[in-house]
Amino acid sequence: MKKLFCGLLANVDLLISGLSLAGLVGLTAVGVVMRYVLRDPITWMEEAQTLLFVWAAFFGAGVAFRLGGHVSIEAVVELFPVRFQRILEVVDSLLVALILVLVMYWELIRGLTLTRTGRSTSILDIPLSLNYFGVSASCLLMLIHFIRRRLELFGSWRREADAAKEAGHA
Repeated sequence: MKKLFCGLLANVDLLISGLSLAGLVGLTAVGVVMRYVLRDPITWMEEAQTLLFVWAAFFGAGVAFRLGGHVSIEAVVELFPVRFQRILEVVDSLLVALILVLVMYWELIRGLTLTRTGRSTSILDIPLSLNYFGVSASCLLMLIHFIRRRLELFGSWRREADAAKEAGHA
């Protein structure tokens, strides 16, 4: 049971982005049929699509981020000595974490402001804060996975250093 829960928690971003994308595709297909075949467009289509698109995009970005699927250019960094590469990796890690925290914070503040003011969509009455809370939640998941991956990387550096020390003394 614990393994199932941990697996679900580790893939919650994939689940949310997949369901959002499936909902977006299905809703759009139904919308096309309603508008162009039956000549009766769905008036609330754009409101639902916007929410689904934001959640699919940001939680999908979290999946790509977690799996290392974003583009990175390491050719220049690899020209430097290993020690300097590691310094750059630490600086990069701090910058990425800072950006994730800032985006998460700003979107949380926006979501709370919209919740306080009671703003919602005009037809479905969906709280506008859901878009911002989705971005904030996806940044939190990205940050958790990023910290876990960085701790593993920094731990491997420590093990390499310890192995090098032992090999030097042997």
